[in-house]
Amino acid sequence: MSIPTSELVIFDTTEAVRKDRSILKPAFELVSKANGIQMPAYVGIQIENAAKGYVFMNWDSLAHHKTMLASPSYPNLLEALKPAYGGWSKMYHVIFNAQPVAVKQPVTEVLLLTIKNPSNRTEVFDILTKFSDSTKKMVVFGPTLEDKNVIILVGGWRSVEAHWQAVAKPETKAALERLYTLANKDHLFHTSFTSFTGK
Repeated sequence: MSIPTSELVIFDTTEAVRKDRSILKPAFELVSKANGIQMPAYVGIQIENAAKGYVFMNWDSLAHHKTMLASPSYPNLLEALKPAYGGWSKMYHVIFNAQPVAVKQPVTEVLLLTIKNPSNRTEVFDILTKFSDSTKKMVVFGPTLEDKNVIILVGGWRSVEAHWQAVAKPETKAALERLYTLANKDHLFHTSFTSFTGK
């Protein structure tokens, strides 16, 4: 199976979606009819700050998602999202180095990095590739299609504590310390995703 183009949306949540993620079911029913969507879609509330949420979806390609955004049904989707949407959002697209199975785990780490100097790209990718390989691709990463200097990493963990224990190991800790001298850590939080099939 080819690696999809993943869409990650970080958004301000409403109290309604914090209480009941199923209010988004009508929105995902609409999305599920789009050409090129790979259901299920995933929604999560940030563990550290419930005022932030995440939507994660896989597409056959960026072009498929753009076609949906330009479709006559898109205003209906925006309307269906209103109960969950607290006013701010940011959308990213990324093709990860492997299938993003992290979103199926009990806890998903969401990390956004910005490379400080593009000349360090190779070293940043080397560090992240070693980390991804050491987790048997439970941690995956890739540059965003919007800006190749912005990297998204998602990691699947049993718990938030399991993540912190894994990165406290001396070799991993040293690699991450080096990484954070080469790239700004713009966002590092956790969520537990709920999946929606759209049916």
